Amino acid sequence: MTIKLFLRLVLAVFAATLAIIYLALLPPLDGISPLLVKLLVTVLAGAVGFMIFPDLAVRITNLALSLFNLLVIRLTAEILNQTMRLPRENLRIPFLSHTPSTGTLSLQKPMILDTSAIIDGRILDIGKTGFLFGTILIPSFVLTELQQVADSADFLKRARGRRGFDLVEELKKVKSIRVEIWDREVAGGQVDEKLLRLAKSLHGRILTTDFNLNRLASVSNVAVLNVNDLANAVKTVAVPGGNLEIKITHLGKDQGQGVGYLPDGTMVVVSNGAEQVGKTINVEVTKNLQSPAGRMIFAKII
Repeated sequence: MTIKLFLRLVLAVFAATLAIIYLALLPPLDGISPLLVKLLVTVLAGAVGFMIFPDLAVRITNLALSLFNLLVIRLTAEILNQTMRLPRENLRIPFLSHTPSTGTLSLQKPMILDTSAIIDGRILDIGKTGFLFGTILIPSFVLTELQQVADSADFLKRARGRRGFDLVEELKKVKSIRVEIWDREVAGGQVDEKLLRLAKSLHGRILTTDFNLNRLASVSNVAVLNVNDLANAVKTVAVPGGNLEIKITHLGKDQGQGVGYLPDGTMVVVSNGAEQVGKTINVEVTKNLQSPAGRMIFAKII
């Protein structure tokens, strides 16, 4: 006996039982045998129960599936709702990379390297010190711009572009840094616009030495790591009133000014130093001027 036939018989017995109970509550009819009525109604009820089982089973099955689907949808919606209420800092959503050599999974909030930082070259030395760690993302459109520099007709530009590609290869060898190439298409016209869009979409930080890109990113509420800012931060501070020994190398912009440079490259503008060009003199610092473009020191002859 199959399960389907067994269930049909169970439903038929159930319907017949209900019929018997119902008939027991009714008064006897005149001229009609009560036993015959009960027998006929019971058989009819059983037959009806036996015949309607398939349709009833389909309806019950559909109802059960509908209730189950509704429960799953409600439960999923509640989980998503609770997840969206978590602080954004706690949501570690990784992005996918297309670089086979480095795997497919990378960390959130990468450092996005621009062309100026690659050509500058100091990022490699910073990385080797261990102060720089994490994921460095190099977009393919930055590499395209670097290739244009490397193919330039100008000898100096060509050398800087080729040195930039060598720097990328050396950067990959630094243990504390993971270099990944982002080869997905990014909307935008200019390279700076694409960098800003990419940084916003990945919640990343742009690593640059470009002063104009630094200002544009700040206005666009995009985090920037400026190598020049880092270099200025670790320079020896020449406080006003302090003495320096400086060689005047050339004339300044304003009349009477002489200009010299500290060993770290900081420009020192000396008032009334125009006549001291080519000489090494002692000066007193009068003012420090610091900006994302670099630091400048103003001084006077002692």
